[in-house]
Amino acid sequence: MIVKYATDSDKDQVLDFCTKTFSWGDYIANVWDYWKEEGNLLVVHQNNSPVAVCHVSIFTQTNQVWIEGIRVNSNFRRKGYATHLVREAENISKKSNCLIAYMLIESTNTASLELAKKLKYENFETWNFYSLTPKKIDSKIDIKFVSNVKKLPTILSSQNLFYVKSWRWLPLNDSSVSNLAQENRIIYFRDKNGIDSLAVITDSEHFDNTMLVTVISGSIIGLKEIFTYVQNLSYQKNSKRIQILTKLKTLPNYNSLENRLTFYLMKKNI
Repeated sequence: MIVKYATDSDKDQVLDFCTKTFSWGDYIANVWDYWKEEGNLLVVHQNNSPVAVCHVSIFTQTNQVWIEGIRVNSNFRRKGYATHLVREAENISKKSNCLIAYMLIESTNTASLELAKKLKYENFETWNFYSLTPKKIDSKIDIKFVSNVKKLPTILSSQNLFYVKSWRWLPLNDSSVSNLAQENRIIYFRDKNGIDSLAVITDSEHFDNTMLVTVISGSIIGLKEIFTYVQNLSYQKNSKRIQILTKLKTLPNYNSLENRLTFYLMKKNI
């Protein structure tokens, strides 16, 4: 079983078995060209045809790797292809001095969770995914940018904070906070009780007209202000969809906010 780097000739055959992966379809067709350009798009061939695929996204500044898009042709499952791909992904990552591997698995995807457990990945965090509809808002929105305050909200000094960029979980460390703040991507609202509601806004690099919002903390009042702000911002930017990711167990009721899925952030020291 040999893992190879994907070529252009693999694309159509891979997409053929990546159309009905989930109840809603699959996203591999949307990201294939981006992943191919980034590099480390891996395939396994059987009889000169690709039967399994995954992508390895290496972040050298944080010594971590993001393993994503693991797919196996339904006719070749339970034969070790996915295991072989992940192990090869880890080997590639180690050569780039990566110390930690992450992957994201939907909470009801039993087969992938079993694979991750077998490969010694731990269920590190639980994240909830919501959708929100862009909308023009004419009323005043009382949101502040972290870049405009002298003292950062206390929550940003916490350990193990992540923000989501193109559906990859990246650490909120001093460097990323500084960069995001300079771009006015960290917003917050402080209510009368001194509770900070805080979120990070990014634009998807792989999905057109999609805004990603990582909700870090918040009160009911503050989160509603954040939702109002991102609705209006996405409308102004002609975004078609808003995707919200959060570790918070629940979010307040809000017009057009819909709870979609729950994911497990899996982690392994490699």
